[in-house]
Amino acid sequence: MNTSEAKEYLARREIPQLFESLLNGLMCSKPEDPVEYLESCLQKVKELGGCDKVKWDTFVSQEKKTLPPLNGGQSRRSFLRNVMPENSNFPYRRYDRLPPIHQFSIESDTDLSETAELIEEYEVFDPTRPRPKIILVIGGPGSGKGTQSLKIAERYGFQYISVGELLRKKIHSTSSNRKWSLIAKIITNGELAPQETTITEIKQKLMQIPDEEGIVIDGFPRDVAQAISFEDQICTPDLVVFLACANQRLKERLLKRAEQQGRPDDNLKATQRRLMNFKQNAAPLVKYFQEKGLIMTFDADRDEDEVFYDISCKKLVEKYGFTHLSTGGLLRNELASKSERSKLIRDFMERGELVPSGIVLELLKEAMAASLSHTKGFLIDGYPREVKQGEEFGRKIGDPHLVICMDCSADTMTNRLLQRTQSSSESADDATQTIAKRLETYYRASIPVMAYYETKTQLRKVNAEGTPEEVFLQLCSAIDSVF
Repeated sequence: MNTSEAKEYLARREIPQLFESLLNGLMCSKPEDPVEYLESCLQKVKELGGCDKVKWDTFVSQEKKTLPPLNGGQSRRSFLRNVMPENSNFPYRRYDRLPPIHQFSIESDTDLSETAELIEEYEVFDPTRPRPKIILVIGGPGSGKGTQSLKIAERYGFQYISVGELLRKKIHSTSSNRKWSLIAKIITNGELAPQETTITEIKQKLMQIPDEEGIVIDGFPRDVAQAISFEDQICTPDLVVFLACANQRLKERLLKRAEQQGRPDDNLKATQRRLMNFKQNAAPLVKYFQEKGLIMTFDADRDEDEVFYDISCKKLVEKYGFTHLSTGGLLRNELASKSERSKLIRDFMERGELVPSGIVLELLKEAMAASLSHTKGFLIDGYPREVKQGEEFGRKIGDPHLVICMDCSADTMTNRLLQRTQSSSESADDATQTIAKRLETYYRASIPVMAYYETKTQLRKVNAEGTPEEVFLQLCSAIDSVF
């Protein structure tokens, strides 16, 4: 079964809603025998008439009585026709934003559920107008999603949305509401908030900003089910930014954030649970977006400005219609996929050896082939590292049209790398010695590579000492001189 078939099956059978409700019931009831409890819940699903009758709190309280539907028992769609009449003088058409939620007098859990269902009847974006570009930023807790999302939004003039902040504000403003009190406990324990609720909050926020050129959404989705739900109910994103970060670094950052901000979901127990959830969900989520050709991976272990500099490469991608490929990112994506090849790559890395150039070239070829039908060219970052790699690339793929060397002094590179290692336990002297060896290796390999390409293709040196904007203008000049 391919991704499309799986997605259709899950959506048609209402499977995500069923699992969400079962999980909420387990966390609330904490049964001694969870298997017996789940069997009783599934029996209740049959009695109710199927998965489509299951709501977020079906199994939270077995004694809960169903209140009568809104508007005297009429159906949801007839209620919509009365509330939103389709006449040209009425201000709210099918694709316009909904009135403020308080106009529906939400005071009970049932009202909240009904309103969520009303919102599901509406397209988030008007299909007759260009919709905003949507960038999703995902990564582990503490990977820098909020920082990088804000930087992206500021750089490109996009609107910023933090899903975590949306939920925290809602919890704070509705602290007496039973549903949101339960969600607060779920989040404080390090679990994911109910999917249906999270999607509804995102949709309501998007409906308030229909005229934005672009929107950066921080911290969503957290798993494949959320990704599928986002596409079904909102849209397919234009880009997914994945911030890859070592588990130990995530722990360090979360502990530091707990001291500085005192967020309730940064307690030790919740942190461990969130990291475990991330570890379980990251690989399938990254693979899901990889198959759609939507994801770009960045090494988030580094200084935040360095990470954003890499993300800014997307400016070249947007300006020239190129596809950006990073050998480091391709290797990280392959490791996350848990394929047979990923095991081989991991073996080399664990032995401290370089991944064979043949494997790297294989990954490049596959990534280029996957994007060939919808790109104007490729921007390949950090490759080749040695002449042998360049020769192999030329034989099996073809010589590049342009090779750009990002040129800056050894002092600048040393200072930037030292800033990157400031948060590590390595002493300044040890870090300086390590960097010196890395630079020696770089110079030894790069000089022959530049000499090789000077005789075969266009080689341009770009002064990388300046600001990201200054470097970007030089890059554009180099590309414009060739294409």
